[in-house]
This record gives sequence, C-alpha cells and structure tokens, in this order.
Amino acid sequence: MRKHAFFRFMKMIENMNLTSKLAIMTGVLSIPFLALSVFLLVMLGSLGESYDSIVQNVTRANVYNIHFKEDMDSVMYQMVARSLGKKEVGSVVNMTDPDTMIDQAEASFTMLEESSSSPEAAQASARLCKLLATLRRHVDEINESVKQSGSYEENMERLETDIRIITELIQERITEYISYETQSMGEIRDQTVRGREKVIRIAVVLFAVVMVVGAVFVFLITRSITRPVRRLCDAAEEIGQGHFDTRINIASNNELAIVGDSFNRMARQITILIGDIKEEQIYNRNMEQKLLQAQINPHFLYNTLDNILWLSEAGRKEDVQALVMSLSQFFRTTLSGGRDIITLQEEISHVEAYLQIQRFRYRDILSYEIHVPEDLKQVSVIKMTLQPLVENALYHGIKNKRGMGLLKITAYRKDPFVCIEVADNGIGMKPEELENVRALASGRKEIQPDNTGFGIANAAQRLRLNFGEQYVIRIDSTYREGTTVTVYNPGAA
Repeated sequence: MRKHAFFRFMKMIENMNLTSKLAIMTGVLSIPFLALSVFLLVMLGSLGESYDSIVQNVTRANVYNIHFKEDMDSVMYQMVARSLGKKEVGSVVNMTDPDTMIDQAEASFTMLEESSSSPEAAQASARLCKLLATLRRHVDEINESVKQSGSYEENMERLETDIRIITELIQERITEYISYETQSMGEIRDQTVRGREKVIRIAVVLFAVVMVVGAVFVFLITRSITRPVRRLCDAAEEIGQGHFDTRINIASNNELAIVGDSFNRMARQITILIGDIKEEQIYNRNMEQKLLQAQINPHFLYNTLDNILWLSEAGRKEDVQALVMSLSQFFRTTLSGGRDIITLQEEISHVEAYLQIQRFRYRDILSYEIHVPEDLKQVSVIKMTLQPLVENALYHGIKNKRGMGLLKITAYRKDPFVCIEVADNGIGMKPEELENVRALASGRKEIQPDNTGFGIANAAQRLRLNFGEQYVIRIDSTYREGTTVTVYNPGAA
C-alpha cells in the first residue's frame, strides 16, 4: 500500500509543470525558516516590549525619587515660614504649589500601578497613592492654619512630624517600587536567556527536519527535471551524429513534454528537409547538366567553327581573330573557374561575346545595345542568367521577324532589387504562349521533354534557389511588338 502511494506521489511530481516544482522547492526550503523567524521575532518583540515598559516605569518613578521629597519639604517650609497659602507660593517664591505636585505624582503612580510588571510593584504604587492622599490632607490642614496668629510653632511642628515623615515614607515606597521593577528586569533577562536557548533547540530540530525533508523533495523534483533534460540532450547528440530517426518520449504533462514533442517534430522536419535538399541537389545537378548542354550545344559550336573556316577561306583575317576572341571569351565566362556567382560586368561580357559571335551569322537582322551604369557592374549575379534570355530573344523573337531586329540589355536599381531587362522588338508572344512561359518561369509548370522554355525556367529556378522566393523573373510580351524579360536580382555586391 505504501509502495503504491509512493508511486502515485512520484507520478504527481512528474506531471507537475516546472513553475509548480520550483514553487514547491522554494516553499519546502523557505517556509520553515520563515516560521522560525516569525516565532523568534514575536518572542523577542514581546520580551522587548516588557523590558521597555519596565525601563519607562523605573525612569518615571526615579524622577520622583530624586526630587519629590526635597521639593515638597521646601515648598511646605516656605508656606509655614512666610505664612503663605497654597495659591500664593507660585507668585511669591516662584515654586510649584503642593496641590499641583501631589496631583502630578498621583497621576503618575496611578499609571505606574496599571503598568507595573509585578504584583508587588503594583501594591507599592497603590500604597504610595494612599500616602499622597494622606499628604494632601496634612497640607490642607497647614494651609488652613498658616494665616492664624500664634500657629507658627504648631505649623512648624506639623511640618516636622507630619509632612517630612510622610514624604520620607513616600520616598521609601518609591524606592520599593523601583526595587520591584528592577527585579522584574532581571526576570525578563532570565526569560530572554531561556527563550534564546529554547529558540536554538527548536531551530536545530527544525533545521534537521527541513534538511532531511528538503533533501528528499529537492532530489525527487530535481530528478524529475534533469532526467527528461538529459534524455533531450542525448537525443540531440544522436541527431547531431546523423541519426535523424531518433525520437524521445517524455511521459508527463508539463513543459518538458511539450519540448519533447517539439523536438520530435523538429527531428521529423529535419528528415524531410534533408530529403528535400538531396532532391534539390539532384535537381540542380540535372539542371546544370542541361544548362551546359543548352549553352555548349553542338549546333552553336559547329556553326561558329564553320563561320571561322568560311572567314579564313575568304581571307578575312581580322574577322577570324575577332570571332575566335569572342568564342574564347564566351567559354572563359561559361567555366568561370568553377564559380557560380560572378559580377554583372562578367555576365555582360559573356553575353556580349555571345552576341558578337551571333552577329557573324545574323548581321542582317541583329543589332544590340547594352546599358549598364558603372555603379552596378560589381553587383553579384548567378552565372549564365542572361545568356539563355538573350538566346530566347534571338531565336524566338528577332529571328521570326522580318527586317532588322534590336535587342537591348538595360540594368537599373529599384530597391531592394537591381533589375536587368532583356528586351527585343521581335515577333512577341500570343497570350496563351505568354501564359505558358510565365508558368514555366514561376515553377507552376514543369519543363517539357523538348526543352521548350528551358532557358527562362532554369534561370528563374536558380535565382529562387540561391536568393529566395522574392527574386523572380518577370515576362511581358505583345504579339508582333516584342518581349521584355526582367530579372529581379539582389542589389548587394
């Protein structure tokens, strides 16, 4: 039964969220110490209040112990010696009248009786108040007889036998009261020592209990956190070593279970992405092979070599040199030392070499213009982006038109892009043809087996793969007027 209860308790801890676990740990460690601190403060505060009350009582009583007898004896002597009434003392000898002194003393010792720390001190204060009442009665008797002639000796005798004896007794009671209160201070000191020892014993026991219980709770809660984290770390290490089929199962309902599920989704997504990357790599290799086949096709090379041979037989040495240099420049840029990204200036040189070669064949129908600002020539572009577009413009636009055709290449900045336009005034495209080419360029339609539209589709796909989906190729065309293809290329060098 106890074993089942323990396992239920462990399951409950496993299912707690991290905030609750940390709150329990904090409570287990802090609440007992807080309770101990409150107990200590309350006890010390109570003892401190009692001690302060006694100090105040002793201080108040000590004032009368020092001055009351002397002041009362002096003012009564002045009344008898000068035959003054109680009300005349203040104006004649500038002393406090006896009634005021007795009133103040009665008020103080009545208060001290209520706040005394021991019954003995309260009884001493009560007796003191009775002596003050007796003193008041004798003061009134002297006050009645002080103006009568022949009563001086009688009043002096009353002063000696009544007033001074009573004030002596009052001073003794005050001393007695102070003694009792001082004894209470000693008792409070002893209570403080005993309380301190009691607090120490309680603190030791409580500390031991807290350490044991806290250690158990901290161990259980820490293990419930670290075990899933350790499993997550091990699974992440497995993923890092290439075991992408690794999965983790955290049997709880807290944040770590959510992290485990997210980890599994991430692992599955990585597996999918790796498969996609492999497919893209295969696709890119195929595209590159097709691109090279399209660019270095036998017909283009054979026609160029035929032109060189024909020019050589005609003795046109300078044209042969120019054609060979253009062909050399064309293949130099095609290879580009294995680089995929080149500058716009290098790409333009490649296109210009291609156009110079083609002009030897189509000099009667081909003219071209290239306008690229100096500040854009170092912008990075994908190698062989423009040449397929120029070839399409020549073979599908200008070649199918009667008369001289113009091909114009223009570059300009349109933040955040650098736009490169390849425009021709050839035959253009009908709406259905234009839609078909746009579908190929956007990837909505696959390239046909006969490679129709391959050049534009290839350039658009490589642009997206290298720079992102926002970098596209836009195609605008009007039948019998011409076509404009715009490349939206990144604007950074």
